[in-house]
Amino acid sequence: MLLKYWRLVFNDHFVIALFFMFGALAWGYSQALNQLNSHLWWSRPVAIIVLLIILQVGRLATLVKPADPVFLLPQAKMMTHYFHQALHYSLILGELMTLAFSAVLMPFIMATSTYTVDTVIAIAVVMVTLKATEMNWLLARLFRFTSKTETVIILVILPGVVLISGFYLSWIVAGIISTIVMVVSWQVQRRVTQRLLNWRLAVAQEQQRMLGIYRFFNLFTDVPMVQGVVHRRRYLDWLVKLMSQSKQPFSYLYARGFLRGTEVSGLIVRLTVVGMAILFFIPIFWLNLLIMVLFIYLLTVQLIPFYWHFDNHVFTHLYPVSQIDQLKNFQSLSQKILLGATLLLWLASTGTTVNMPQQGAKLLVGVCESLLLVYGYIKYRIRQKK
Repeated sequence: MLLKYWRLVFNDHFVIALFFMFGALAWGYSQALNQLNSHLWWSRPVAIIVLLIILQVGRLATLVKPADPVFLLPQAKMMTHYFHQALHYSLILGELMTLAFSAVLMPFIMATSTYTVDTVIAIAVVMVTLKATEMNWLLARLFRFTSKTETVIILVILPGVVLISGFYLSWIVAGIISTIVMVVSWQVQRRVTQRLLNWRLAVAQEQQRMLGIYRFFNLFTDVPMVQGVVHRRRYLDWLVKLMSQSKQPFSYLYARGFLRGTEVSGLIVRLTVVGMAILFFIPIFWLNLLIMVLFIYLLTVQLIPFYWHFDNHVFTHLYPVSQIDQLKNFQSLSQKILLGATLLLWLASTGTTVNMPQQGAKLLVGVCESLLLVYGYIKYRIRQKK
C-alpha cells in the first residue's frame, strides 16, 4: 500500500527537483562550514539540540489495527514474541536513520571543535545506544502505565544529560552512561512485556505513527486516510473578514473552512516553512529563484482540491450562486494565500546578505507567477475536472 504512494511521490520530476535542492543545500552547507572555527560558543548547544531532534526520528512500528483487540485479545499472551520482532525491525530502521542524520551533522561538529575520528565514532556509539533505549521504552510502555513526565524524561531529559556530559565532560563517560541505561531499559522491557498488553495504547500509537507517514504523502497526492480536524480558532476571526468578500457565500465558506480546518491550512503552512528554510540557506541567485518558483507552484497544486471541499454538503447546492461566482471566490482566496506565502518565501530567500536588485527581481517573478497560477492554471485545472 505504501509503495503505491512512493511511486506517486518520487516520480521523475520530483526526483530531479530533489537532486537540485539537496545539491544546493550540500554546497551551501560546505561553504558555511569553511567560515566556522572551533571557538564558537553556540556550536555545542546547537549540536545537542540537533542530535536530540535526530533521536526523535523513527518510531516503534507494530502495525496493529483497531480490529486487532477484538480478534487477537484471546491470544494476547502469545503476542509478546510478535512485538519483540516488531522491536527488532523498528530498531534496525531507527538506527540506520539515526546514523545517517548524525553523519550529516558530523562535519559541523568537527569544524567547530578539535574532535578526531575516534571521537566521532564515540558520538555515533552514544547515539545508537540512546536510540536503542528509546525503542525499548516505547515497547515497554505498551504493557505498563506511563505518565507524560516519564515520557519527557526518557525521550528528552535523559538523552540531553548524556549528550551534555559528552560535549562538556568526556565521550567515554557519555558512552558508559548510555550503555548502562540501554542495558537497564532492555531488562525492564523483557520483564514488563510479560504483562497484559494495553491494546488501546498500541492501536493509538500505531495510528499516530502512520498518520505522520500519510501526512508526508498528502503533501504530494490525495490520501484518504488523512482526515482533517476542525478547530474554532477565535483569534483568527479577523483573518476571515480579511480573506472573504461581503455578500459572497462561497467566499466566506472558503475563508472560514481554510482557517478552521487543519488539512489544507496545515499543509500550506508546513510547505511554506520548509520552503523558507531551504531558501534561507541557498546563496546562489538562479537556484534560489528556481526553488522559490517551484514552491509557489507546489502550494498552488495543494490548494486546488480545496475548491471541491464543500461539494458533499447538500446546502451548498441550494445556494443561488453560479459556478462562475464560486470560481471567482476561490481564485480570490487563492490569490491572497499565494501572495502571502510568496512574500514569506521572498523574505526568507534574502538569507544573510541583501542584494536589492536580485531581491526585486525575485519578488516580481514570484508575484507574477502567483497571479498567472491563480487566473490561469487554477482555472484550467478546475474546468478540466468538470
